[in-house]
Amino acid sequence: MKISHFNTFPYGGAATAAIRLNQQLRKSSHDSQLYYSRSEKDIVQSDSIQKIETCEKPVGRLASVVANRVKRARQKEIYRLFNEHVAMRPPGVETFSMARLPNETRLNWPEISSDVVHLHWISFFADYPSFFDSIPARIPIVWTLHDMNAFTGGCHYSAGCERFKTGCGSCSQVTNSGPRDVSVDSFKAKRRALANRLIFVVSPSQWMLDLAQQSPIWPKQTSFHQINLGFDLKKMHPIEKQKARELLGIKSDAVLIGFGADDVNNQRKGMSHLLSSLAKLTAREPVECLTFGAGELPEVDTISKFHHQGFVNSAERLRLIYSAADLVVVPSREDNQPQVGLEAMACGTPVVAFNAGGIPEYVHHGKTGLLASVGNEEELAKQISWMVGNGKAREEMGVNARSLMEKSFEVKQQTDKHIQLYENAALLGQRSKAA
Repeated sequence: MKISHFNTFPYGGAATAAIRLNQQLRKSSHDSQLYYSRSEKDIVQSDSIQKIETCEKPVGRLASVVANRVKRARQKEIYRLFNEHVAMRPPGVETFSMARLPNETRLNWPEISSDVVHLHWISFFADYPSFFDSIPARIPIVWTLHDMNAFTGGCHYSAGCERFKTGCGSCSQVTNSGPRDVSVDSFKAKRRALANRLIFVVSPSQWMLDLAQQSPIWPKQTSFHQINLGFDLKKMHPIEKQKARELLGIKSDAVLIGFGADDVNNQRKGMSHLLSSLAKLTAREPVECLTFGAGELPEVDTISKFHHQGFVNSAERLRLIYSAADLVVVPSREDNQPQVGLEAMACGTPVVAFNAGGIPEYVHHGKTGLLASVGNEEELAKQISWMVGNGKAREEMGVNARSLMEKSFEVKQQTDKHIQLYENAALLGQRSKAA
């Protein structure tokens, strides 16, 4: 069986999960290939991970004149929607991406020709109308949800908005919102592109899966499956804390509070909540912060020292960071199954987090970490303070966290579940072709 994976970038959380799965599938003797759209030169060096080249739909000479006129009109409308609703969004807000893009992204299907297409995070790459039109209708599509964008009119997290249940419109995350804004255009474009397709939706968290099932964007025959993210626990494992600190160049005996994100300035990831909570700590023990992620940390005077590691895309360095930390804080207001918390737990480090999204599905209060009410900084500070002041309990939670990862998040377990899903999907695809 041949599986083709698609992800916009070869880096970031979704790409990391896709690469792990792709590698495991190939180890299991499956013909698996990961394609991505954008990258810097030489950022990926692997035969199993390739940059995808799109193509144009062939048309005759006479038809090309009409096709070019249609293309220009289409681009004009897309640029109008972008300029009116997206271009002037303020910095720091959550990602918003359109379903229709100025340039078509048709796959050269004869070159790909796989039994199953597995989509991961395809925003800013896939122009929905042309992308899905280029995949034969008989080919089953497995789609892993890393955020909400696949089933909304453009937002990646809705911040509690439920308009995705009825087709979007009057979107609070765009400028000049109204009943016919860009979110409506994108929602309709997605629904048309996915009509009559054989889709198998996969979500790492039950929370995200429940939301997805409430969207009318999916065809009626869509099925929904919850499969945890999988981790190579031979690579992501605990290292003795003092040794990890020495290798990171950290000379400190303080309790280290960890925090990480792709971008520390992403408001949804909650750096501001962490900083406010640090000012409210009641623990007597000295504390310092160990952070990583792109972007500059804000200037703060609530804690004496930050050990900021910048953007980290190395599993080895991440293992050192998680092992060096005494606890990791995940103060997201809304999240699917954030890998920062899971990677920390794989390294035997407990997590303190908001009780948001899919987080409580693995941060079990009092066992693998502690939870606070979403947005409640006083409560978050109280839980961090307790964790700082109770070293023995903290270590026990770290042991429990590692055990949970071994039980439910080992990469081979998740790969086997995907293989079973692919086989069922391919079988249904063959039946639909025969019908």
